[in-house]
Amino acid sequence: YSVLGKATQKYLRARDIGSRTVDTATLKEFLSQIQYPLHFFDYETSQNLVPVWDGTKPYQQVTFQYSLHIQHEPGGKLDHFEYLHRDISNPIPPLLESLAQHIKPSGSVLVWYESFEKSRNSEMAAAYQTYARFLEELNNRVIDLMIPFSEEMVIDPRFMGSSSIKAVLPVFNPSLSYKDLNIQEGGSASRLWKEAVFDISNPHLQKSIFADLIKYCERDTYAMVEIYEQLRKLVG
Repeated sequence: YSVLGKATQKYLRARDIGSRTVDTATLKEFLSQIQYPLHFFDYETSQNLVPVWDGTKPYQQVTFQYSLHIQHEPGGKLDHFEYLHRDISNPIPPLLESLAQHIKPSGSVLVWYESFEKSRNSEMAAAYQTYARFLEELNNRVIDLMIPFSEEMVIDPRFMGSSSIKAVLPVFNPSLSYKDLNIQEGGSASRLWKEAVFDISNPHLQKSIFADLIKYCERDTYAMVEIYEQLRKLVG
């Protein structure tokens, strides 16, 4: 296997095992770090060769949207908050204002692939000093929900060697995936958002794109809710 790619190696190991296996002790230790209230969180971003807004750089991933599900206790109801920037002005200041209103002062912030969200927070903290402390404290509370899959605490051949949320979700919950959405991945979200805010000649199309963006980003955070609940069940 050593000459094969990492994902291929993971898939072949899982296929050789033949069924789902769980490193229960390690997974339980990972889950013990997570503290309520839980914040299931995701950004969507856009980048440009030529910076469009003051304080941004070429190819910077500029946040224009977030989705946030909050659960205050195990099995408790979910509160959902979101922000989507809908015009050509700088999306970062109003997004941060909204986020600061809705993130609770304590509890874990669960993301998928932490380096992405944490890098965006660090970039925004450097550019917007008013929110620097808030964003730094937010990063200190981030826990990467992808780790049980990337570090093979949970192995399943149906993941096909991938730790992507889009690979894990339908295995854990076959009734839930991204296939019913008009936007199914981040690259399309970024492209369509720019199309909607930079070209206002078709208000009907703009409204449709915004609705699709809301559904896509919300699916990301709800997927994490579903996966987290399944992980809790795996350790009893």
